Amino acid sequence: MFATHIDTLVTEAIHAHMFPGAVVHAQRGGETLHTAAYGSTMYADPGSQPVFRDMIYDIASLTKPFTATAALILMDAGLLRLDDPLQRFLPHMRAHGVTLRHLFTHSAGLEIRLSSLRAAGAAGIRDAIQQLEPLHPPGTYLSYANINTLLLGEVVAEVFGARLDAAIHNLILAPLGMRDTTFCPAPHLRERIAPTEWDTSWRGGVVHGVVHDESSYALGGVAGHAGLFSTATDMARFATLWLQGGACGERQILHEATVALACRDYTSHMRTPTGLPLASGLGWARDRHTFMGQVPVGTIGHTGFTGTVIVICPQAQAALVLLTNCTYPYRTPPPYRHHPIVARMVEMLVTLT
Repeated sequence: MFATHIDTLVTEAIHAHMFPGAVVHAQRGGETLHTAAYGSTMYADPGSQPVFRDMIYDIASLTKPFTATAALILMDAGLLRLDDPLQRFLPHMRAHGVTLRHLFTHSAGLEIRLSSLRAAGAAGIRDAIQQLEPLHPPGTYLSYANINTLLLGEVVAEVFGARLDAAIHNLILAPLGMRDTTFCPAPHLRERIAPTEWDTSWRGGVVHGVVHDESSYALGGVAGHAGLFSTATDMARFATLWLQGGACGERQILHEATVALACRDYTSHMRTPTGLPLASGLGWARDRHTFMGQVPVGTIGHTGFTGTVIVICPQAQAALVLLTNCTYPYRTPPPYRHHPIVARMVEMLVTLT
């Protein structure tokens, strides 16, 4: 019955042109309850193909929890602390008073539209970032922005002593066996990757096999806020790490206490652009009814601009992954139209008896 409901919801979303295709993975209590592929990669456009379960998607901002997890692993190793100043690791930054905690929780007070700098190239983006100063006292105002996790990724790379992609591969992807997850996919993987958008204004064609996010693309495809490509199967492995208290089989990737620390609410007391309180953990959104539905307190998750979603409910020992390319063929209408459908899926999953 659960699988039938999921099939119906996803099929209706495809018919409504919310996205051309999708892969869904749902698990609970250590068991996979449903995993399936739906639709096509590009509707009926030339070159479209049916979606298959191991199709690779640009996961966009689902990169952010990986960057945060890498930072948490380094914290477990004693190489950084939550309240370390950003300038300890990036002394060229002008962002006085900003700590790693603020970057984790999008409360650094830094505001910049990175995509507007895409034509400036990597050097221009980095120069603009170095000049940033908080517009709000750090720790008082929650404003979700790519700049926070981009900078956290720079810290991870600095502490690890290698590029961010190498850090995430060695700290997370390799230990979890996430073989289909990568930055900058190799050309031979292109036929397995779902295109994201017709970008006629800048890149002059279909964005396919390279990162969709403009600022990450300008930075070479590797950035803390966007750039990873993955499959639903691999994302399920990542979700399981968080459901199992940071363990992967016999190996403890994250300390169990660190997992609990990351899932706390750090931001409900802060001001927000809408005036409504929002709960955030360390690298995770928490208890967000817009895409999680009515879920037990402590549920964490994240969304990606390309149409990707992950929701993890420790209390129900459940996780849902939805990978889509809802920005195809263009990012309008708003790509978040499918979030209410995701919320219904999550509600069904966590209330199964």
